Amino acid sequence: MGLMTLTFGTAGLRAPVGPGDGQMNVKQVTRVTAGLASWFAERSAELNRHHEAPSSLESGIGRALYGEEGPMQFVVGHDARYGSSIFATTAAEVLAGAGFDVMLLPSPTPTPVVSWLIRERNLDGGIQITASQNPASDNGYKVYLEDGAQLPADLEEEILAKIAAVGSPFNVPRVTVRPTSDQLRRYVDQVVALVDPEEDDRLRVNNDRAAIRVCYTAMHGVGGRAITQALQAAGFAQTWPVPDQEHPDPTFPTVRFPNPEEPEAVKRVIETAREVEADIVIALDPDADRCAIGVATGDGEYRILRGDELGPLLATRLLGDDSDTPPVVATSVVSSRLLKRIAEDCGWEYRETPTGFKNLTRAAGSPSELSFAYEEAIGTCPYPQLVADKDGIATALIACCWAAELKGTGTTLIDELHRLHRTYGYVTGTQVSLRSSDPQEIVSMIATHAPSEVAGIPFVTTPLPSAHGVLMTGQSDVASIRIVARSSGTENKTKVYIEVSDTDTPEHADALCVAVAEETRAWMRKL
Repeated sequence: MGLMTLTFGTAGLRAPVGPGDGQMNVKQVTRVTAGLASWFAERSAELNRHHEAPSSLESGIGRALYGEEGPMQFVVGHDARYGSSIFATTAAEVLAGAGFDVMLLPSPTPTPVVSWLIRERNLDGGIQITASQNPASDNGYKVYLEDGAQLPADLEEEILAKIAAVGSPFNVPRVTVRPTSDQLRRYVDQVVALVDPEEDDRLRVNNDRAAIRVCYTAMHGVGGRAITQALQAAGFAQTWPVPDQEHPDPTFPTVRFPNPEEPEAVKRVIETAREVEADIVIALDPDADRCAIGVATGDGEYRILRGDELGPLLATRLLGDDSDTPPVVATSVVSSRLLKRIAEDCGWEYRETPTGFKNLTRAAGSPSELSFAYEEAIGTCPYPQLVADKDGIATALIACCWAAELKGTGTTLIDELHRLHRTYGYVTGTQVSLRSSDPQEIVSMIATHAPSEVAGIPFVTTPLPSAHGVLMTGQSDVASIRIVARSSGTENKTKVYIEVSDTDTPEHADALCVAVAEETRAWMRKL
């Protein structure tokens, strides 16, 4: 687009807010949406649905035709970042100018709501203006198709070509769109319905939920209202938000990088949890599609579960091994192999994809055929039929319900994790990251200069073209080590994922993981 300096990454377009061609601004949002509208109109004609293909780009934008079924229908939502409201209004008005019916959500909304609405209302697509966990300077643009899933990678080039063909954004027709009614409560009600107890268990379960103490943070994002409503409706009586992070604030004044994966980002929620003696901690990212879960360890401290711990745990909670049709589970190439071990044991169908939920939710062909998906970056899709994307609100509610049941028996999610490790072997991991202006160059240097030995274990290096990364594997009599390096699709960061398994003791695995991470940091600094 523009000068083609913005491209679709792991989760849509993201860039700093500013006036340039490579930044997020009204001009760029206008051009992107105009190109997207042209692509959707053409696609609908190919699918024999709604629109006739415009004869040309110039005559098509603002003049898309539709038949008896009526116009294509879209939803446009946004988070609370700088520019989000005006960018969402711009996108909605450009879509309306192209002849589409548009639901413009009236207030900052969690990203999962857009995916849910598409499925709920049988819409043709949607747009969410968000930069998720990126720094305050950034904003972004996510595109969803009629299945409620993000735009897949194989269609991105087609849309970029349409965007590049758009002329002056000042000539793109726009039609005023009146915001629709708030849809958040309907979404919350359906999420809560997923964890409603059976009638016979209602009193017991509600007593369990009333007894557990929950502390949560929206991290200055848009998830505060949704998680508060969900916890209350599900029967959780003792809940505490982090007060100065509860409401949206585009400056993110208390956290530089509002990413629940970052230890610094969850400091305040852990501090608050200590004060109120919480049993469980919830940390949402700013658009509430990701959720980190922390568990009290009994000594006034809290352990934040890694994505590679939470994902397999929730899979065992939600899926059984007695179904006539084996459930399909998916994770990414950089995630832990633990889910694969569980799937093989339980008779589930296991799928592995490149990073990003645009790939994961289509691992079974379509979201309706998928049962569960997660990736290590604390992203979980627990109910693909409801939200065909990661959903932090649903994830938090499922974890809290399970934790409440466990508290009634004197155990925790940590105990359940230990049970998994006893069954399938202890698996641990960590992440080493390096911020740079050209993360992919760092990955290329790693591929070229990767060591042949790490922590005294010989390593083999192979490329990962699908992930734009590199895989290093080490095997010895005492351990298996897996290292994956890739550039982030959302931030200027190179990520290196480390996994250690097949050791004689958990202590050995933990110590080896620390040693590998330190050695990795050392040779990365030399690149």
